Amino acid sequence: MSSERATSRRRLLATGGACAGAVALSGCADGSYSGSSLTEEESAAPSASGKPGEGTVLARVDEVPVGGALVTEGPDDERIALAQPSEGEFTAHSAVCTHMGCTVRADGNRLRCPCHNSVFESATGEVVSGPARTPLPGIAVHVAEERIVTGEG
Repeated sequence: MSSERATSRRRLLATGGACAGAVALSGCADGSYSGSSLTEEESAAPSASGKPGEGTVLARVDEVPVGGALVTEGPDDERIALAQPSEGEFTAHSAVCTHMGCTVRADGNRLRCPCHNSVFESATGEVVSGPARTPLPGIAVHVAEERIVTGEG
């Protein structure tokens, strides 16, 4: 094999890798993110114990549809999928797809990955269809003063 051909192949792989990364990122950052609209003051609200700083406010309970989900931002810019499978029951899971790390989107009672079409059950985080094979990790949440807050209640 000539060094010219090997260089071209390397250059092609390097360029293709950069393009694949750009495509993956663009699939996850198209501006369709629908996070919580809480103000800084609302986010600093006390937790169920009444002590500030014992959890992060993720959303108001009325922002999460019954039978549906909402993807929002949690502590340290973590993306979190909140679900309300039945009136007053809330669950939370990481909104980062376990296949390649893209942020899933809420779609009724499902969470769909825009990058490779993995689908998860919003209430449980279980895989409905792949390529993902691992469920979304659960996150502890509770309700305090009509807000969904991270941590045990």
